[in-house]
Amino acid sequence: MTITVRPLHPLFAAELTGADLAAGIDASTRDAIEAAMDQHAVVVLPNQRLDDEKQAAFAALYGPLEVSPPVQGKNGGAPATPRIQNKHVFDVSNLDENGNILDLEDQRRAYRQGNELWHTDSSFRQKFAAWSMLHARVIPPSGADTHFADTRAAYDALTNSTKAKLQGLVAEHSIWHSRAKLGGYTPTEKERKARPPAHHPLVRRHPGSGRMALYIASHASQIHGMPLDEGCALLAELLEFATQERFVYVHKWRLGDLVIWDNRCTLHRATPFESSTHVRDMRRATVIDVRAEAMAG
Repeated sequence: MTITVRPLHPLFAAELTGADLAAGIDASTRDAIEAAMDQHAVVVLPNQRLDDEKQAAFAALYGPLEVSPPVQGKNGGAPATPRIQNKHVFDVSNLDENGNILDLEDQRRAYRQGNELWHTDSSFRQKFAAWSMLHARVIPPSGADTHFADTRAAYDALTNSTKAKLQGLVAEHSIWHSRAKLGGYTPTEKERKARPPAHHPLVRRHPGSGRMALYIASHASQIHGMPLDEGCALLAELLEFATQERFVYVHKWRLGDLVIWDNRCTLHRATPFESSTHVRDMRRATVIDVRAEAMAG
């Protein structure tokens, strides 16, 4: 089949058809997907019939994969047998280890609610995430859209004086900062030690396009060298600016969609749905960035 790329937004995001990932792809298709990602930053591949192994194998074509961390279950400890066995596939659902809808008091529900804040995956890790790949296995009848924002376009739209102000600034990112904002997930001391804060430049050059991009998120808690209040205010101002409607693409999920996004130059957030009555089963693989060019340029 011929690869076709169709833009979905004036600034970024595109749909790519003509690739059957479950059947395996050749080098030219692999390169076509990478080229589309370099330009559009968010790429939708519809009608993909993937299991966990095939999703992880496809993701691994683009680099090493993150390992999904354990999350506390209903009774405090991580389930002995997780619902998803492949360690490189993250469970982005409202289901427990038995496939039942999570109880309202289950800590996994609280943890995942934080995904409704604007964020970029794994900015709280020491190693940057390059691409995330989210596959729709079961979708609810309504709601649960995902919003994406292009932080390259947002950076381009900043005034020159603001751009100059941001150069060299470093922000601290913590998963526990964002989880305290929404959801109320309480980490154990072991979790806190296993996932300490990370420190990343506020502005970086995106390696795929060569464009400068903001690197901000709900995980960002403060800016080094600034008073706490002043740093928080700047982060909030940048996040509000970058998520204006003109920079945002809204994806309405269809069964079988695989959406890939570049965490180095986008933000995203989940939106609510009737999670106590409808199932949403999404699975994510995330590629670790090993390209040195992703650092501040």
